[in-house]
Amino acid sequence: MRRLGTFKLTVIVMLWSLCLSALHAATGVRELRSTPDLRSAPDADYALRTATVAGATVTLVDVHAGGADWVRVDPAALPPVPSDAPAAGKSPLQWFYGAVIGWMPVPAGWRLQRAQIGMDGGTVYTYASPDGASAGWITYTVIPACLGCMLEEAAGLLPEASERLAALTGAPESNLGQTNPVMSWQSRPDECTALFRYRSGRLTVHAAVLSSVPISALGSGKGDLAVADVYAALPTGKSAAADYLLGHFRQAFPACHSPNGWPG
Repeated sequence: MRRLGTFKLTVIVMLWSLCLSALHAATGVRELRSTPDLRSAPDADYALRTATVAGATVTLVDVHAGGADWVRVDPAALPPVPSDAPAAGKSPLQWFYGAVIGWMPVPAGWRLQRAQIGMDGGTVYTYASPDGASAGWITYTVIPACLGCMLEEAAGLLPEASERLAALTGAPESNLGQTNPVMSWQSRPDECTALFRYRSGRLTVHAAVLSSVPISALGSGKGDLAVADVYAALPTGKSAAADYLLGHFRQAFPACHSPNGWPG
């Protein structure tokens, strides 16, 4: 009987979790990212190479993009390594370079956990602390073409994304800025930028979600929509490193100023 009771309790807990997820969606609350568990296989999904660029040692990421195709980085065509990064002190950084996203600053010693480039150019790179993603993670994402994917990425974070997603797919609308976990800070300096922070476990997540043109411009002929974001989940005391990561990303993907979108 004790085993049956435990089974019933487990089922109830599972159903309650599912109901909670549905409740958040139904009441307009956007679910924010938590510790990533998806992984890519070294050598099969991606391959790493080191190179020296202007005296700095960097890591190049080649990605298997499906079929027999590899997207390989050409060391001879690399742009300069950003020179404004903090190279020493409490938060030294290392540099990775991957197709679509370009230069990616990552805390020294962190490792690539996931690298993926889709057929439509949608790209994700995730890095994790040497102690595992529960101790720290960073995800860089660029979505240059898939409209539903872009709207889903920006729903509840950028103006009009949720409404247009609902019209496109019938998904429940998310209220702008209403999230789970609740943001501890948020800012929208323009129609194309959402900056925010929230807690995930023992980590503070610093995030920037950007669009190339306002989502309200869809179908107006004013430009092609593309969405890019970075989520950096770092331990307490690493806010300066997080500020640099987000600042670098915002320079690479200037919000509201890319009428031709971002290349996939």
